[in-house]
Amino acid sequence: MLNKYFLLNRIIKTLISNRFQVFLNKGCFDIAAKKEYKMLIKASFNLDGLSEEHALSLRAISYFISAYPLIVSVKTNRGFLDDKIIYSRFQIPVITPKMFDLLVKNEEIPFIEATKGKHLVAIDCEILKNKRKEMGLSLKELSKLVGISKKALYEIENKRVNPSFETVEKLEKVLKIDLKQSFKLKRPKPVYLKPKSNFQRMISKEFRRIGIENSCVYSAPFELIGKEKYSLITRLSRDTNEAKRRYQTIKKISSFFSSQAIFITKIARETNINGIPVLLESELKEIESTREFNKLLSEKI
Repeated sequence: MLNKYFLLNRIIKTLISNRFQVFLNKGCFDIAAKKEYKMLIKASFNLDGLSEEHALSLRAISYFISAYPLIVSVKTNRGFLDDKIIYSRFQIPVITPKMFDLLVKNEEIPFIEATKGKHLVAIDCEILKNKRKEMGLSLKELSKLVGISKKALYEIENKRVNPSFETVEKLEKVLKIDLKQSFKLKRPKPVYLKPKSNFQRMISKEFRRIGIENSCVYSAPFELIGKEKYSLITRLSRDTNEAKRRYQTIKKISSFFSSQAIFITKIARETNINGIPVLLESELKEIESTREFNKLLSEKI
């Protein structure tokens, strides 16, 4: 835990010094950061300690709030991570604190990724193809010069595979050009997690019925994340008394994400808690469309 504490402090210091707003959390993500864009960051000193459940929830939340998921780590059980390599865990990019510093400062980072024990490089294939033709080299001639097969070079030029670091170095030397592409954060693809409770399952199903795309999430301050014309953070509570104990966290995180927060309860004595609408489970079942849903929310604020 001490190692993670220092890692978190370093990440936070880097973000603040580069004028990012920061929100701290415990669970599937440790830090939410925003400036021109949003990041959800998991700090994992030992990458092998990261659970798939946390990673999938991180991806789901990132998708629905239009943020970039990222893991910052230092080592695995086999050794320390390389400061020049982009790793991946559960389809989330993993970088070291040193590389994170460069990323936040918008410095160029060659996209060299670790895949199945190899270091592969993302390159600009159009530049490669155009330069080869400009120099009057056939696929066979260039492949012979760099020591790979004609088929391998064809696959590289047509973006079917990324070449090894060694192959790129040889190509750049022969063609006298820079081919390496810079690492860029990417939005995650949709991911939908299974509910862990009947209440979670029922509310998720009702949201889908009225046209609200959503996913259950774990180890977060809320149980459902959704998207209609806005991202929707949903906390499920037995009653409003239970919801009141959670409203400050929900209000802060929804404000940070520019999302609509709601409570859904089985029993309600109030229509809203400090500006957060409270919907009864029974009310949700009577709604027929997102239009009705939005109207009901506006009436409760």
